[in-house]
Amino acid sequence: MNGTAKNEQLKRIRNIILLSCLIVILIGLFYILAKIGISIPCMFNKITGLLCPGCGNTRAAISLIKGDIAAAFSYNALFPVEFFYIAWVFIISSVRYIKGKRFSYVPPCQWLDIVILITVSVWTVVRNILLFI
Repeated sequence: MNGTAKNEQLKRIRNIILLSCLIVILIGLFYILAKIGISIPCMFNKITGLLCPGCGNTRAAISLIKGDIAAAFSYNALFPVEFFYIAWVFIISSVRYIKGKRFSYVPPCQWLDIVILITVSVWTVVRNILLFI
């Protein structure tokens, strides 16, 4: 690898580290806001009265930070699947970016993306049906 390519790769690694730090800072901000009673409302829920696939994820993440696993699952049972999928997408996109490609997601295993999409869709329907039972 020549010097220019090496410098470009180091710049891309620095960008990923900065983006990761920004994400950690935002998570910390959400945690602090939740501690003082300020939360971000779900616009889908406000408009429709139904729960979106991510409803409860902020409270679930805060519960996990506190070590309360049962509460985390009670807010959104699919939270771990959603969290690890988003982490997976971020890691795959970051590796592609460091290797010189655009920061975009190209699924390495499309069947997994389809399974996740179906799971999240079914969960969204089921959790809303359970609301009305």
